[in-house]
Amino acid sequence: MIDILMKAPLFQHVSSEAISGFLEKIPYRVESYREHDVVALQGAPCNHLMVVLKGLLQGQMVNDAGKLVVIEELTPSRLLAPAFLFAPKHELPVNIIAVEPSEVLFISRIDFTEWMQSDKQVLQNFLMLISGRTSFLTDKIMFLSLKNIKNKIADYLLHHLSSPDASTVKLSDTQQEIADRFGVTRPSLARAFAEMEQEGIISIDRKTITINRMQQLRQIAK
Repeated sequence: MIDILMKAPLFQHVSSEAISGFLEKIPYRVESYREHDVVALQGAPCNHLMVVLKGLLQGQMVNDAGKLVVIEELTPSRLLAPAFLFAPKHELPVNIIAVEPSEVLFISRIDFTEWMQSDKQVLQNFLMLISGRTSFLTDKIMFLSLKNIKNKIADYLLHHLSSPDASTVKLSDTQQEIADRFGVTRPSLARAFAEMEQEGIISIDRKTITINRMQQLRQIAK
């Protein structure tokens, strides 16, 4: 566990001895989850610092109409909703779902506050993380609200290229999973893919997408 925490931005420049020393003083807990288990529900109190130790989690938001949007994926050493730990209304903004068998470390807000007060490096790292979340959420709002489906597809493909010189993308997600990330319906996504193929921008062979007009795709992404 200490090795995983050492990789977390929250504990950058913090020694393993300092981390293990503080954990020995507090009643932290580690919870295990199976695939598809609910780790926490949207609106639940955010009273603990939560760190992913193993597996893969998703932050999912569902509106009143039942439409699901994947806000982000959380891998080992990532924090769950850190910006809401000390918010005036400290409630989780999303559902946290285990995509695969996972483990999460829980540290109470009171104990974590004491940790930051006793270690300025942890405090500084946490403040930097919160500032970074502001940029992430701003970009996410722009992606979900201001971009159309073709913009989102272009952005998605460019981010999944294996290298700057690559021109093919092997999709690991299903169309439904991509639609959930984009906050759109699967038929709408399929139509947009088909239109881009008809326009000659991309070619689709099952789960392999070849980019034929890279410059045009970059323009669409903007």
